[in-house]
Amino acid sequence: MRIAFVQDVNTFSVPIGTAIIAGVLRDKGHEVDLFVDENQIEKTIYDIKKYNPEIIGMSVTSGSHVKYIEISKEIKKQTNIPILWGGPHVTFFPKMIEEDYIDAVCVGEGDEAILDFAENFDKLGKKLPTDVKNFWIKVDGKIHRNGVRPRIKKLDEIAYPARDLFTNKFPILRNHGIKHFNAHRGCPHKCTYCFNHKYNQIYKEQAGDKKVLFSRSPESIIEEILWLKKTEIVKMVNFVDDVFTIDKKWTLRFAKIYEKDCGIPFTINARFDHFDEEIVAALAKANLSLVYAGVESGNEYMRNVIMEREQSLEAIYKTSELFKKYGIRVLTENVLGGPGETFDMAMETLMVNTKIKPVVANASIFAPYPGMKMTQIAIDKGYFDGDFDKLDTTYYASSILKFDNPEDENKIYNLRCFFSLLTQHPWLIPFIKPFFKINNKKFFWFVGTLLDGYYIKKGIVYKQTFKEFIGNVIHYFKNYRSSRKLSKESYGVSS
Repeated sequence: MRIAFVQDVNTFSVPIGTAIIAGVLRDKGHEVDLFVDENQIEKTIYDIKKYNPEIIGMSVTSGSHVKYIEISKEIKKQTNIPILWGGPHVTFFPKMIEEDYIDAVCVGEGDEAILDFAENFDKLGKKLPTDVKNFWIKVDGKIHRNGVRPRIKKLDEIAYPARDLFTNKFPILRNHGIKHFNAHRGCPHKCTYCFNHKYNQIYKEQAGDKKVLFSRSPESIIEEILWLKKTEIVKMVNFVDDVFTIDKKWTLRFAKIYEKDCGIPFTINARFDHFDEEIVAALAKANLSLVYAGVESGNEYMRNVIMEREQSLEAIYKTSELFKKYGIRVLTENVLGGPGETFDMAMETLMVNTKIKPVVANASIFAPYPGMKMTQIAIDKGYFDGDFDKLDTTYYASSILKFDNPEDENKIYNLRCFFSLLTQHPWLIPFIKPFFKINNKKFFWFVGTLLDGYYIKKGIVYKQTFKEFIGNVIHYFKNYRSSRKLSKESYGVSS
């Protein structure tokens, strides 16, 4: 099978999901290539036709799906090539298969499923198969809805991501010092703003899966890092798993082996309440440089009732002190503008962050993605009308929820833009707070993006060359924090 992966824009890093799918296909002898649209649809279609693929694949997130709809429709106008969508949006919204510009959607993990699809596609003489697990497939107007297969348990056996598809086309991705890797798949927690609880439910109901966390061996992870280091710059390793430190025994073993065989500064995603001093000390010795950890909300009701975090402020503060003791930097994750949240509740989140004093305090605006329990809460309480096409490409732009006090929407958005600055310099709060009433989203977007970029840079432990820094800044503004809504809408200034 010859497949063309189509992406809307060049991302700030190699998208590991798509790269893995491309890698497993190529490892089994299938042909793969990448086409990035960047708002040049005619050129994209010309290049695709020249490549002459048998299938077109797209990995789609909610919010970005609006652009992928435009791209898919235009491709369908000019070609008869079957279009396959995968990714989070269709996993939780598979009825997208009903649209005439999509021929197949992949629900859940695609690694084994895409190989099964490709093998059957070739056997049928380049025709769409109808009975491949994880796929909903449309043939002659009839939709074949297949359930999911059990989750992949032996992660060490998965082929390495085909990062070169991206780095060969975009040198900035090759030269960027931070490279991304997976150590685990799955998360047992039930945070309502996250997809994992719904994802676990799909697998439990359709495949009988009860175990939800699977891990690679530390040896396999380090082997991949050192393999990549032979051809690309790797100054900092970023593990993108949802939660890195759930299994204490595995974590301590990883730290010991990583310290001995690798030692490159690395970052992880984790919960504050998954650490004790033994784990922090071991990871610090292995060269853990930055932890992404969620506060999410400083308000008790929002954090533990609406978000179901089951996390106390005491645990957050206690672990923060351990990080300081062992010289580990912290980037806190925070979600503002949840269903029913007021500006005063959002300010509680800011004040918690001022006590932690992370090197970066990252704040996003709640985006009601399909499949999330918090999205359903927003719908049930009348804060969201259920129209997912209103979602932006980024969760840093304005909210699409209703607020009990309409003024709070604008004030919370502006707080988000100044969140990283005010966390570091709380003495500025009384001076900046009056400006939160001003409605000029494009201006505050620019200021907020600039401030966030400045503090994110402080989380990078290696020195960047001037050329690398400028390239990253341009890429950061152009792609990482790009907003479909703000690029199309204009905002006046009012107070």
